[in-house]
Amino acid sequence: MSGKKVKKNESQENYLDKVPVKNIEWEQDETDKVYLLKEKSKTKLMKKLIDLFKKSQFFRIHLDELGTATWLLIDGNRTIYDISNQLKETFAEKIEPAEQRVAAFIAMLKKNGFIVLR
Repeated sequence: MSGKKVKKNESQENYLDKVPVKNIEWEQDETDKVYLLKEKSKTKLMKKLIDLFKKSQFFRIHLDELGTATWLLIDGNRTIYDISNQLKETFAEKIEPAEQRVAAFIAMLKKNGFIVLR
């Protein structure tokens, strides 16, 4: 009986080996949910206007249960693959297919400037 090895394509393998690093401020509420804090504006004039109207300088982006768990595992040391495996242990089939879901979430975080990849 000969078995075929399933081989990840090289670009997927390389992406899973990347290490996400948080790039923005964030907070956690009393229920342990995570909120990412994205600046509303980077210009001094807009910041002054926002202050004038006594508004927050940040958009608060609420993460769901899986997003919160993923964010909390991003420590600047774990690879995307490591994070996927830890989430599989916690959430089992709820997160499957874990690598693809985590990679897609990480890509969205990167696209929006919330993390960088090393």
